[in-house]
Amino acid sequence: MQIRGMLIAAHGLHQAGRIAEAVTGYRRVLCAAPAEADSWHLLGTAMLQAGRPGPAISGIGRALTAVPERHDFRLNLGFALIDSGAAGKAVSVLADAAGSLSGSPAFWSAFSSAKKQAGDPQGAGAALKRASLLAPGDFTPLYNLALGVQEQGRNAEALPLYDRAITLQASSHTPFANRAQAYRALDRTANAARDFKRALILSPALADLLNDLGIVVLRAAKDSAQAIALYRYALAAAPEKAEIMRNLASAQLGAGRYETALDTYRDAAERFPQEPAFAVRRAFALPVIPRDVRQIDAAREKIAAFLDSPEAERITLKDPLTEIGAANFYLVYHGRNDRDLAEGISRFYRRTCPMLNFTAPHVDDGPPPASRKIRLGICSTHLAGHTIGAVFGDLVTGIDRARFALTLLRPAGLRDAAAAAIAAGFDAVVELPADIGQAAELASACRLDALLYTDIGMEPFTYFLAHTRLAPVQWVTWGHPVTTGIDTIDAYLSPDCFEPDGAEAHYSERLVRSPSIPMNYRDEPAPPAGAKSDFGLPDDRPLYLCPQNLFKLHPEFDHWLGAILAADPNGIVGLIEGANSAWTERVKTRLARVLGSGMERVRFVPFLPKDRYMRLLGAAEVMLDPIHFGGSNTTLGGFAAGTPAITWPSGFMRGRMTTGLYRTMGIEDCIASGRDDYAAKATEIANDPAIRADIVARIRAARPSVVGTAGAARDLGNLLADAVSSRNGSR
Repeated sequence: MQIRGMLIAAHGLHQAGRIAEAVTGYRRVLCAAPAEADSWHLLGTAMLQAGRPGPAISGIGRALTAVPERHDFRLNLGFALIDSGAAGKAVSVLADAAGSLSGSPAFWSAFSSAKKQAGDPQGAGAALKRASLLAPGDFTPLYNLALGVQEQGRNAEALPLYDRAITLQASSHTPFANRAQAYRALDRTANAARDFKRALILSPALADLLNDLGIVVLRAAKDSAQAIALYRYALAAAPEKAEIMRNLASAQLGAGRYETALDTYRDAAERFPQEPAFAVRRAFALPVIPRDVRQIDAAREKIAAFLDSPEAERITLKDPLTEIGAANFYLVYHGRNDRDLAEGISRFYRRTCPMLNFTAPHVDDGPPPASRKIRLGICSTHLAGHTIGAVFGDLVTGIDRARFALTLLRPAGLRDAAAAAIAAGFDAVVELPADIGQAAELASACRLDALLYTDIGMEPFTYFLAHTRLAPVQWVTWGHPVTTGIDTIDAYLSPDCFEPDGAEAHYSERLVRSPSIPMNYRDEPAPPAGAKSDFGLPDDRPLYLCPQNLFKLHPEFDHWLGAILAADPNGIVGLIEGANSAWTERVKTRLARVLGSGMERVRFVPFLPKDRYMRLLGAAEVMLDPIHFGGSNTTLGGFAAGTPAITWPSGFMRGRMTTGLYRTMGIEDCIASGRDDYAAKATEIANDPAIRADIVARIRAARPSVVGTAGAARDLGNLLADAVSSRNGSR
């Protein structure tokens, strides 16, 4: 009776949450009655609550040895083993109780936890389904089931589970936040933003929620001002989180607040000295919409100074994809020779991150035997409903399959109908994970003879992957029209008609001049031309349309637009609003300084879906190809719509693409010799219907020669086959 009273007293302390006192009480009972199974069990559960799974396992184990038929003991032993990290033992112990406890939701929840920890997500999910079926009104198993499904990447399946869980318990921010992440993974950013906002109502000062909402707002609505405000609130709540400061600086930079972003990066480097990536990000940051040429030059000098600095020599990076997460995208729009900077940046990354120096074991095996097909890999993030997909998709899948076996190395990215159609044209598709090391290993296993990147520099993954040696021959073509600066890219394949004399000096790679234009454009019928008034523009005035992204407009081009407005007092210049509203405002400010009162004749048209965009192209009298970085896809779209493009061949290939298309078609009328001639040609064609009609007729007749480029796939195959057999594609 005395022992029973001692046990009741200890249990009372246990239930009151006085764990340490309860443990002492249980031990006193066991001193008096060392074989008392309930006491050993209760001591073990108290130890488990105190965060001591080792003693808990010992105590509950002794209780279970004494009374092996007590499966409630076995369940708690399973919890203790889970907490200790002994997942395999937990699964085994709990499996022995499955028959007796099959009607217990708590058992199936515990079994799920053990299975998950043991690396069996499918088994964990099945157990959670049992738990939720047994307790349909219980939030916890349903929520855990949703979370488990989401962790397996099955976000669409997780959504209805979260919906049901939230109907059971809507007072916690966690299910809303996790459902938001599922929506975000599915690119349903509006839904994600809604759920993050609901989570913030429940936990308004939670930094992670503020940060995540900032990410979604920036992606969904391109609302950089709101994102910046959210990041600032998040940083105030958690000033120790470097990720938030990184997102803040990135949003400032993307909004065109270049100097502010540089200051934020500098502050971050001082606040987080253990994070060298902030210094690198600051050094390589570039203005999206440069204020003027002086700002371009200063930004480039900043990069060069950093590369030559002792600071750059000291930096090491584990993974530039996650730490930096950017390529040198905006360098190409400066109208300069990028070779030296591109080479310097690549050498910096190679030195600071040894992971990038991976070499596939087979690359020194020698050329393939003549009896075997050449194993050719094609790599791009953008072989989908994107300019790269439209220009290169049919080209690469049209390579002679009697000679080549094609493997698509496909990074994460857009998976639309165009992506599926392009992928179907390959012999094999290898999905590359968003991890450079793992991706390199997977690509290495393909034992490629040659690897062709359709573009390098438009996004960070392929830029950093290209530093690895995955094939004996590695080429890039003109999808991003600038040198990579990477010494593991052996050759740059470019249309000879696009390149100026002496262009070899622009490339770190060996320049291979293709006799045909390496593309096979996915052509579509153009809709009828729209009326200018459909787009808020006057119908009775000539429209000089430059339908390019605003970051392609070099500050020097502002003066060329001014020359057109001066030559045609009745003309209207049309531009497309930026993806970020801040870009539009910065371009307006820059143009106003040059154009003065002429600014009232510059109109910005909102971003349009493709059909309306093509109707806008058809509404213009002429298109304006911007200097230093012109169009190819855009120019071809204009030709389809029946609108000539005025162009000037600058000193680099990226400013000569439209010229190359015209010369391939045998049309010289729209190629200007300089700024005054550019304005003269534009205004003459816009205001003389007969001249314009003649040019449009010749463009329509000759356009097939640059759309379905005859022999392009054949020429590409011949060049690559020669490089593989002779190894003249590698150095």
